[in-house]
Amino acid sequence: MAAPPDSPKPVMTYARSRLYLGASAVGTLTVLAALGIAFDLPSAVPSTPLGAGTELAWLALLVAVHAALMAPFDLFGGFLLPREYGRSKEPLGRFAGRWLRGASVYATVLALSAFTLMVASRAFGGGGSAAAFVAIAALLLHAQPRVAGLVGAGRIVVPSGASSVNDLGGRTRVLMTDRSHVTGGAYGLPGRTAWVMPGHWLHDEERVGLALQLVRRAWLASTGARDRGVLLALAWTSVPLVVHLVALGPFVALADVVRLALWGTLWSFVGVLVLPTPSRWAVYRADAAALAAGFERDVLSASLERLEADQDDELERSRGVETIFHPIPAAHHRLAAVAGRRDPGPSVLAAWHAARVALYLSVAGVGLLGRAVHCNVGRPEAWVFLPSD
Repeated sequence: MAAPPDSPKPVMTYARSRLYLGASAVGTLTVLAALGIAFDLPSAVPSTPLGAGTELAWLALLVAVHAALMAPFDLFGGFLLPREYGRSKEPLGRFAGRWLRGASVYATVLALSAFTLMVASRAFGGGGSAAAFVAIAALLLHAQPRVAGLVGAGRIVVPSGASSVNDLGGRTRVLMTDRSHVTGGAYGLPGRTAWVMPGHWLHDEERVGLALQLVRRAWLASTGARDRGVLLALAWTSVPLVVHLVALGPFVALADVVRLALWGTLWSFVGVLVLPTPSRWAVYRADAAALAAGFERDVLSASLERLEADQDDELERSRGVETIFHPIPAAHHRLAAVAGRRDPGPSVLAAWHAARVALYLSVAGVGLLGRAVHCNVGRPEAWVFLPSD
């Protein structure tokens, strides 16, 4: 009997499939936000203050609609595509449980941010709105590991024993996960940078080049590149709120926060296109710092190749695609930069991870794109700590 034919392999790469999916999710939400503004969707919700219970019920409905709109994209990004490309064997029921937990917590944070802005506006006017926004953003930065745990990224623990990650400081934490695309990241207010490292890096230090990555992260913190990324992300995210306060006044009713959500979503879309550039500059500069610290170019190359394999496995991409969609340069471009064949950009303007921190902080301004981009759509474990370099 003839052997059955092999299953056909996908024609499109995993990286490009995720890119198109993320672009579709971002495009869908952006177009809907634009239509909501064009057809004055905020006029369909109450424009005068209501009781707290009624307003929370309205907000719950609105964030549930957002979760429902994202559900098909999440199904593809978190379940169907990883299975199609042999990157996951997770049963649908387990994925659905993880997704429900993550979507529920994320929606709750969105609703509470909107409610807090309204309460602060009524009590203290425009100044209260601005103060509430800054307070929410500061809390999101300070408590980022806790928020990630609630969303479902995994347990975040203190490093045990004489772990090498302790070189980054006593506030370093380890994210216990075996999902290779999870990279952890920085947390804390500007001037108080701390780090979360994925547990699978510690279990395979040589493969991922952990020593080199620790040097890169220490440089990002000590030079202020990470702080500049946070400040740029915070300033960018605040623009819709400031415009609303100047043009229309404080957020005293549901209609106001719905309008802010629509404006914030459109502004986040602009940020997806603009903020990757200073983010890439910081990546290039951190790579150069690792070589200056004594690491060989071959060590950097091996680390980048192995970490890229854990992500989308796309070592090269066109300049146009990268400029628009990728705040983390392809390994090929990073190696060209350290070899002097590519301009690494101005060091003083390097703002590490600004593009993806802005997506995380957009929750403070009720923005809706924070979990729709190609790197984290369908991945609750990456909705808070979006993949970094």
